[in-house]
Amino acid sequence: MVKPILRIYHKLNSSLLKKLKKLKKKKMSQFNTNKWFKNQYLQEANLYEEKADLAAKAIDQAIAGVDESLSYSDFAKAVATILKNEYGVQNYDKFMEVLHSELGINEEISDYEMVVYKVKGITADMDEGGPDEPFEMEVKLESSLSDVEVKNAIRDAARKEQGKLYKLDYKKA
Repeated sequence: MVKPILRIYHKLNSSLLKKLKKLKKKKMSQFNTNKWFKNQYLQEANLYEEKADLAAKAIDQAIAGVDESLSYSDFAKAVATILKNEYGVQNYDKFMEVLHSELGINEEISDYEMVVYKVKGITADMDEGGPDEPFEMEVKLESSLSDVEVKNAIRDAARKEQGKLYKLDYKKA
C-alpha cells in the first residue's frame, strides 16, 4: 500500500520540483506584467491559490486515488521518504520549522539538539571512476541519530550536493 503512494508522491514531487526550478530560472527581464496583474486581481477577489495550496490539493487527490482512509502513520512515513529522497537531510530542520509553524506548534528544533559534522571528500571522475576533485562541506544532523544513520545521512547529503563520490571522511565540528 505504501509503495504506490510513494510512487505517486515521488512523481508529484519531481514534477513540482521541476516547475519550481523553472520558475527560479526566470529573470527579471522575463517578468510578465500581465500575469502579475492577473494574480493581483485573483488575490483581491480571493480566488488566487498559492503553490502550497495547489500542492496540497494534488497530494490529497493522490491519496484518494490510493486509499481514502490512509492512516496518519502511513502518510507520515510517505512524507518522511519524500523528505529523505528528494530534499536531503540538510533540509530537515527547515522543513520541521515550517511544518510546526503551519500547525501552530510552538516547539522549535533548537541547535542543542543538532550536531554539525565537517565533511571532507573527493568526488569520483565520471569518465574513469578514479579520484577527481576534493571538497569540504558541513552537515547539520539531529543528535539522536545512530552512528549508521549519521553515516548514511552524511553520505546522502554529500552525494546530493557533490554527485558521485570516491572518498568521504567526516567528524564532529
